Amino acid sequence: MQQTSSLQALQNAGFTQYEAEVYIEILKRGSAPAIELANASNVPKSRVYDVLRELESDGHIEIYKQDNLRARVLDPDAVITDLRQRAESFQDTADELDDLWDAPELTENNLTVVKRLETVIERAKHYIRTAENEVRLAVLPKQYHELCPVLHEAHDRDIFIKLSLSPSRDGSLPAERELDFENTTSEVCFREFLAPFVIIVDHSKVCFAPQRGDGTEFGIIADNRSLTYVFHWYYQTSLWDSLETAYSVHDTSPPITYVNIRQCVADIAPLFHEGATIQLSVQGFDTTTGEKRNISGRITDMIFSGPITDNAYPSLSEVSGQVSIFVDDGNNTFSIGGWLPQVEDIELQRLTIQSIEFSEQA
Repeated sequence: MQQTSSLQALQNAGFTQYEAEVYIEILKRGSAPAIELANASNVPKSRVYDVLRELESDGHIEIYKQDNLRARVLDPDAVITDLRQRAESFQDTADELDDLWDAPELTENNLTVVKRLETVIERAKHYIRTAENEVRLAVLPKQYHELCPVLHEAHDRDIFIKLSLSPSRDGSLPAERELDFENTTSEVCFREFLAPFVIIVDHSKVCFAPQRGDGTEFGIIADNRSLTYVFHWYYQTSLWDSLETAYSVHDTSPPITYVNIRQCVADIAPLFHEGATIQLSVQGFDTTTGEKRNISGRITDMIFSGPITDNAYPSLSEVSGQVSIFVDDGNNTFSIGGWLPQVEDIELQRLTIQSIEFSEQA
């Protein structure tokens, strides 16, 4: 008798090969002589009686005498129920193994490579849900729509959200009426060409996947500040700085909020050097203790590599080196730095310009 999926399933459920073959033949007939079952199942005649006795002891059949030894099947409900439970167990196990393979649990400072873009997007949703300050993303229109619910929740929590939107794989962007950024993003720019999928959250988490369209898929998921810093500069230089802003909720008069110290310096450096008194408040982390710090006061100085004369507004590339803002809170002067500061007192998380005033003499 040819091996079938039913035979294999019965053997997985504990039947021997001979028992499975004989049991299926009894099921087909309801009852039959032992010799007929042996011939139909290709079980040796010398073994069929032992097989029938085993099936009877397990409660699957009943043996009786009528001219010759015969067997009849009992209600197979127990066997069917057992097989169904095993199938459900196998399915649950398969799903669990698939989840473990596609989305391994990440621990602090961990990095993993996954095989599917969907896994990267699901992890990105998790990171956005847990964001505390800032989200930067570069995605396709379809992916933006998929992420909109979690972006909307993050926006409601006052998370600053930058979106670099690439065209779809066919090179097109949706019509403006299909792109609603209100209550979902803080700033938006459009790219002309396809870009990788990138999500950067809170200076510490990154999700990345190339989108080359050649059928090759993989992704990188990391909870690592140093690695995320590298992706941040890729995002800033390749996916943001060179593009025009298409949508922004950024205020042009105080209070003006920044999550990027370089953008802040690029905007206010000429005003400061013209003699403006600039009051601000800062949320950040003490670089020595790692504790959260809130500081309010007046800017007393700023250091950066760009021009400081002729009222010139420096470009972001001109403030790509060390950038420090010094703030006097009335008792002490603190130095404020950006991401992974080396010499400053405070690592900036969020900065708000409260007022910009010129004296009458200025």
